[in-house]
Amino acid sequence: MMHGKRMKQVKIWLCLLLLLSLASAFEVGGGTLFCLGKAALAATPQEQEAFETAAARLCTPAQEGMASGSYALHPGESAYMPHLAPEIIPFDQQQEAVSPQVSGTFDSSNDQVVTVSRMGLMTAVGEGSAQVVHRAGEGNIISYQIAVSENTPTELAKNMAYIARLEFLQTQRAKLPKYNKYARWYYGKKKEVGWCSVFTIYCANAAGANPIKRKEAEQVQPDATLYLREGQVGHQYDGFMALDRFGGIPRVGYLVIYADLDNAYRTTHIGIVTDVKDQGQGLYIITTVEGNMSNTVKSYVYLYDSTKDNHRVGMEKGLKLQRNMSEVPEADRTDVLPQYALHTDHWAVFGFCETWK
Repeated sequence: MMHGKRMKQVKIWLCLLLLLSLASAFEVGGGTLFCLGKAALAATPQEQEAFETAAARLCTPAQEGMASGSYALHPGESAYMPHLAPEIIPFDQQQEAVSPQVSGTFDSSNDQVVTVSRMGLMTAVGEGSAQVVHRAGEGNIISYQIAVSENTPTELAKNMAYIARLEFLQTQRAKLPKYNKYARWYYGKKKEVGWCSVFTIYCANAAGANPIKRKEAEQVQPDATLYLREGQVGHQYDGFMALDRFGGIPRVGYLVIYADLDNAYRTTHIGIVTDVKDQGQGLYIITTVEGNMSNTVKSYVYLYDSTKDNHRVGMEKGLKLQRNMSEVPEADRTDVLPQYALHTDHWAVFGFCETWK
């Protein structure tokens, strides 16, 4: 028979073993808790091949434009014609901008929609469509159909979605230590903490954006593309809410914040929206890339019901968190790499950080 003290020690060890067998570490508001969820499964050889193939086929926005012969711009945004576009350079590695070396002439079929400079820089003026042409000489003519719309993500938002996808494909769901390349880039010195918000900051910088502290954001123009340099989810929410840029409708390049229905905690986790398909009647199929899920980078696809919007919970009296996530139909599960099962059975979308307007 065990004595009381010995029995207590055994029980403690059994509890710890049970927790470790069920849980994977991830963050809540930048801290570390245990989440009862599916552990990250290492990619099989077939999945590794699928990851590598997808990474090789992944195109930057400019490469997509070159392949399709078309390009979309947000009003007020500028971008070089796709065949002249420079590489995406992380903000902290950028030096003085160097214009591409070009020859020939450029013109637009409608300057009220888009103009093009003598260096091939396009600027969206108003909504509509137009054709831009580069006559490079010797009969070499390159043209693109340009669409300008308020619904088109900004250039930095497009880059953000591309970088997030690239990180997911390159990581291949491999288990990462808490002091990984994202935490090392953000903190410098070794610091083992939750890193889901840090992942979004890393991707924003890699996309060419300059993430800033929330106090500095007050000086930003209302329509500027914005990413915050805040390592805690709650501070991301505070910053965007203070600017009236936290809402209930998803867009590519936005950040999504999740709430926990079990404890009504509203800033449990954060991820990057990489694709949105409007299904009508307030329903959207959302694809995300999220860091620090089961100690890795994962992509999720789920159905979001915006008629059960939660983003005003905590701001308006009487509002309570509602379930607004469900699994997409089997017919919409067309990619073998993302996860179609929900994160857990007790999360909901709290809202979206509107990184662009």
